[in-house]
Formats: sequence, C-alpha cells, structure tokens
Amino acid sequence: MGPYDLVICAFLHRCFESSWSSEAMEKSALDAWRMIPQTPDVVAFFTGIFDVIGVSISETGEELTVAIEGDSIRIDPGMPENPDFIVPIAWQNVENMISHAEDGEIDPREAWRIVSVLFTSLTQATLRNPVMSNNLMRRMAMVEDIAHVYLVAPDGKEANCHSLVYVKGQWLVISGLHGEPKRTFRMSAEDCIDYQRKVFSAIKKNSLFEWFRFSSWYRKWRKGVSVRNRR
Repeated sequence: MGPYDLVICAFLHRCFESSWSSEAMEKSALDAWRMIPQTPDVVAFFTGIFDVIGVSISETGEELTVAIEGDSIRIDPGMPENPDFIVPIAWQNVENMISHAEDGEIDPREAWRIVSVLFTSLTQATLRNPVMSNNLMRRMAMVEDIAHVYLVAPDGKEANCHSLVYVKGQWLVISGLHGEPKRTFRMSAEDCIDYQRKVFSAIKKNSLFEWFRFSSWYRKWRKGVSVRNRR
C-alpha cells in the first residue's frame, strides 16, 4: 500500500466516522436516556448526589432536566428552573452513559467514568454555597487555600484532576493541576460519591447542627483521602 492509498483510507475513515456521529446525534439524548433501564442499582447510584440537575449537550444544543423522584429518575426536555448544578457534556458522554447503565448495573469502572463527567461541576456547585466559601469557616476547619484533587480510576493508572484555589472570598475550581498545592487529595469514585452525598445533605438541611455533623465527618474523611504537603 502506497502513501496515496493511506491518505485515501484515512479520508474514507473520517467520512464514515463523521457520518456515523451525525447519524447518532440525530437521536435526542432525551429519547436515548429514557431507554436506560431504571433498575434499583442505577437509581440508587444517583440518589443523594443531587435532586435536580440541568444537562447541556455541546454538539446539539439540547438541554435536559434530570430529577431523582423516589425510586425513579425523571428526564424531561429543557433546563430546570432551579437546578442543583448544570453539567455540560459532549454527545460521547450521552452514549457512554447508555453503555454504562444499559445492563442495569454500574460497576466500579463505570462509576469512575460517570463521576469523572460530574466531577468538576459537582465541586463547583457545592463550593459556591455561602457556608463553604466563608473564609472564617474555612480557617476554623483548617481547609487549605490551594489543593490538587485526583479522581483515580479503579486500576490506579488513570486519573482526572482539578485544582481548588480560594481567592477573594470564593473558590475557583480549575481543570488540571495549577499552583503549589498545600494539600493533595486522591479519591476513588466511591470516595467522591460519599463526599457529595454528605455535603449535599448538609446544604439541603442547612442547619448549624447539620453543618457541625458534616464538619466532624469531613475531618475524619479527609485523613483517609488526602495528605498535607509540607514545605
């Protein structure tokens, strides 16, 4: 096979790949996700992580509401009025979600891939809460102003990362690793889900007692998933 043959093959591959992607995106994410079996395992996985979220698909502009309602998940067109957070995703993520949950179960690898998509959006939403962004509370809880967070795959060979930076009374959540971290977190998908459920519960109840309970739990949890970086 000569160089021109290689060029033609590559061109045809791109054409077929593009054609397949366009054909797949002709289906709506709404219809595709409504076909996912809502088994107890699938519903339980998302319960407590959020109540209502908005989802936007970059390639198609489609917007969805995803809401946990008891033992089922409601998926509607359009953005919710008051979402817990908004998750921007690509069409590939739509298809990945179908493949992860189509058998009605979510294994550790699938859980990591799902949480990887939600990872940064979850963190941004929770850290915007006034209690979480209060500088006095941050200092009292001995929370460092720069941290690196790794969401580690079950095999330990892959990780999604972001940086947490506290500046001018607010948290910045930045994809990738930036700055010199004072603390480094290495979390599994299960660790991330545990944290999200605890902090989301505290935000919803929003009482002094609940925030005290969360703070006490967080200090113990942090010891198992992070190290303080000494200079």
